[in-house]
Amino acid sequence: MESILMNFPSLAGYYPAFVAIGVLCLAVMIQSFLVGILALAPGHEIAGHPLKGTYQDKSFRIMRTYANSTENLPMLLGAFLLAILAGVSATLVNWLVCLHLLFRLIHWLAYYAAIGKRDGGPRTIAYVGGLLTNIVLVVIALWALMA
Repeated sequence: MESILMNFPSLAGYYPAFVAIGVLCLAVMIQSFLVGILALAPGHEIAGHPLKGTYQDKSFRIMRTYANSTENLPMLLGAFLLAILAGVSATLVNWLVCLHLLFRLIHWLAYYAAIGKRDGGPRTIAYVGGLLTNIVLVVIALWALMA
């Protein structure tokens, strides 16, 4: 099956980044599903209410991970779109978006499993790594627009 991206040669070079965005979207949807069955259905948390638990509670970590993912995804999508429209090198965009995906998945796993210290551990490092990839993507897109 031929990808629609192949019909747009200017976008075809961004194929790896498009796949990474798709994987990230799927991961966030899976997180949403997990929130329902692991945090809301058992009654550990109540939808639309402030979280009751603490970092020690898995349901709290599941809810926070999902919320954090939904907060970060639109920023990545905006930076990605801006970078493409600004004509940023597909290779650079692909690397940054794929690296962002890797950091987000590590963040998700570290948070779910409560790996490391609550603050400053692998979860924080992964979060900051994802944030930095997004900042770099926006900065190079803005740079390209002003050039």
